[in-house]
Amino acid sequence: MLRKERLGQRLQAVDQMLDGKFRLRLPPELCAALAGALFFGLLSQGMGLFNKFSWHDDIFSLFMTGTAIPLGRWMLHVLAELERWFYGNGYFSLPLVNGMISLLCIGLSAGLMARYFQIRSRTLCVLLGGVMASFPVITSLFGFMYTVHFYMLALLMLTAGCVLICGEGAWWKKAAGVLLCGCSVGVYQAFIPVMLMMVLTDQIMFLCRREEKLAAWGKRAAIRALCVAAVMGVYFLGNEYFLRTRNLQLDDYLGIDQMALGGPGVYLERAVTAYREFFLPSHFVLWDMYPQAVFNLYRMMLCLDLVLSAGWVLRTWKKSPGRALFLCAALALVPLGCNFVFVMSEEVHSLMVYGQVMQVLLLICLADWREGLGLPLSRLFSRGTALILALCCVMYVRYDNQCYMKTAFQQQEAISWNTTLVSRIESAEGFRDELPVAYINRRNMKDRNLYNLTELDFLSLGTYDANIQEYLNDWAWEQFLARWCGFQAERADQSLVEDWPEVKAMPVYPDDGSIQVIRDVVVVKFGEGTGE
Repeated sequence: MLRKERLGQRLQAVDQMLDGKFRLRLPPELCAALAGALFFGLLSQGMGLFNKFSWHDDIFSLFMTGTAIPLGRWMLHVLAELERWFYGNGYFSLPLVNGMISLLCIGLSAGLMARYFQIRSRTLCVLLGGVMASFPVITSLFGFMYTVHFYMLALLMLTAGCVLICGEGAWWKKAAGVLLCGCSVGVYQAFIPVMLMMVLTDQIMFLCRREEKLAAWGKRAAIRALCVAAVMGVYFLGNEYFLRTRNLQLDDYLGIDQMALGGPGVYLERAVTAYREFFLPSHFVLWDMYPQAVFNLYRMMLCLDLVLSAGWVLRTWKKSPGRALFLCAALALVPLGCNFVFVMSEEVHSLMVYGQVMQVLLLICLADWREGLGLPLSRLFSRGTALILALCCVMYVRYDNQCYMKTAFQQQEAISWNTTLVSRIESAEGFRDELPVAYINRRNMKDRNLYNLTELDFLSLGTYDANIQEYLNDWAWEQFLARWCGFQAERADQSLVEDWPEVKAMPVYPDDGSIQVIRDVVVVKFGEGTGE
């Protein structure tokens, strides 16, 4: 009995020691941003988390990570290999697992930003996480569930790297930050604008809130510029290493093989586009980021940005005209930083514009530092910013769910349509399961009886912009037929069959006679023309 009492006392002492020494104390800014990301992330991306929507690239890459090294994403390949080694059983496009990892990474990234930029308002921290998790780019990325968690881990790596680069500390911390950012860009090059905006926001904070001399600011700016150049050096060195060791070349996808190879005139024109799209968005991709009434909120954010920026410039001018001029220069670079992807690539799609969300970070910072601003009713700017961002989160949640709703309807309709197709193939006269199937014009499927969800035609975001005809005629249609409808017959070569007289005389699907067994080949004729 005595021995049991002594053992209990010892265990209690160990428990008290561990509770005192290892209690996890997270900064309140990080907790607030993480809570906002998880709350609004679950509301906006919940349908993608708790359902399996698989179309386009995802249906083909259910058990692989897709192309990485030829697209300059060498670190994506490394992360995928680490994941395979850790779990021990390959790659899987798992919505709940990969999706929750993604939301956690977004929340931690928002928390690190809020912590570093000293955002004291817990409401604004929550809304920063909420906007970052519900922004339509994330919804678009959730259409590529097999790789989204790697991208969001890259966002977290980039944020942590920028904090190390911009923060005070020894040279090795900045070197670690450069390495982290370089690896992040090696996962997804479209995060370069996020890095530029974090560094630029740090410079703006330095000019607005610190009283050091301009020489100190110049030294700080030069070090940050060198670090950004070093990040790109790490990226290109890693790129070259993986291409050479695997005897590969960069693909020409979206001009990746032409990065930094254009002339000055080309990049000057693209820079003008970046500025124009910041103030007067006309590109269809940016319209997807500010759909419906959100565009009006975007205009309000721009107005608040201009008013707050002007207030900080005037305040700084009273103390140091030189600092005010440098602050104007830094603020003038914000549109270029947010939209730098338009400089990087001639063709931009909805997965590439996450840099746009960084203007929300800058607006929050300018509004939250209001005490030093000295403007009348400055508290109203903070509350107005919170109101606008709260409305943005609510509208993004609704918009994201509309996208998932469209996908849910179209996926079910495609399954039903293809199931009927399989039934008709197996019901064809003379059918035997050992016969090969030839699909004639397989990407030219037409069916006037298909229901098109016209009420959601206005949705044009990334993988959610297709109508049902485009959904059926996707390049990964055969993988969809196999994995969602369970039909994977041996395929006959279309070029050997399409010129047969009997095939030319066939009607097109879904008409009677469009599926026939001819010369021991099951022929399915989908449409006239040159469809694959």
